[in-house]
Amino acid sequence: MHYYYYLAPLVGFVAMLAGGFWGLGGGWFIVPALLTLGVDNQVAVGASLLQMLPSTFLTVMHQLKSIGWGKNSWGLHVALPLCGMAFVGGFFGRPVGVFLQELFNSRKPHQCVYLILLGFILYKTLSHKPEKKSDVSSANTVPGIGPVKTGIVGFLVGVLSSLLGIGGGTITRPVMKNHLRVPEIFTGKIARLAVFITAVSGTASYLMQIKTLKLGDPGTDSLVLGLLMSIGGFIGFPFGAWLHSKVVKSGHDEKAAHSFGYVVALVLLGLFCKIINLIVVSQIVILICGLFLIVFLLFFSSWSQKHPYKAE
Repeated sequence: MHYYYYLAPLVGFVAMLAGGFWGLGGGWFIVPALLTLGVDNQVAVGASLLQMLPSTFLTVMHQLKSIGWGKNSWGLHVALPLCGMAFVGGFFGRPVGVFLQELFNSRKPHQCVYLILLGFILYKTLSHKPEKKSDVSSANTVPGIGPVKTGIVGFLVGVLSSLLGIGGGTITRPVMKNHLRVPEIFTGKIARLAVFITAVSGTASYLMQIKTLKLGDPGTDSLVLGLLMSIGGFIGFPFGAWLHSKVVKSGHDEKAAHSFGYVVALVLLGLFCKIINLIVVSQIVILICGLFLIVFLLFFSSWSQKHPYKAE
């Protein structure tokens, strides 16, 4: 058995601790980490999607009602069209990935797409201007949002999530913060729901490729790795969500959203090094990223509770 099977629970814990905090699937960390450890791209993407289901299920079910599903709610105007169409799009990601693999005879296109996506997320996150507390005083006030536009975004989220194994929250978070103006408290909850929804449809397409139950079969390898990572993710995801709730209650919700950009920068650097074959450098960057995630989230959550936001 390859050594990365033994590291899988730790990778899952680190990724889903951050995933629970920011409302992400953890794939943005898991896929580069597994690729760096020598896992095949197809197996890494499938395993990343698979681990999201058991890791996120309980937390998503617990927070589902609090999103709000009545008239003029964020659930009805954003979560429903976004997550509904993301579910549909999730079935198309793997076929697109197989097509690209056969067309270019390489997994480089997948990694380049991911690199561009991370760069876009980094730009949108760091360029986002925090809103004044007075501007978001009513978290239940939903602006006029077109369900068609939101649904199209959701479909693209599903396709890219299934293709890259990144869940969905990685894309939906900057969309909700920068374009739909969703308050942070709802952004995290809807993003977590999107992670679970896209993982359901994305996982289905990867499970159908299982031919034998022996290691060495891509489908089986994805299943085993996914289950091993979910052991750590089952603990990390709800813990991260709990830390996020503490930060939001302290009034530092915008800082929580903005801080995601610095972590994306580390992951982007690690993946870039992988693409240009600087394998050792890539491994070091991913390791630093994992350690940084744990230390930062614990420190930031503790600091925010000791220094609650005070309106000027």
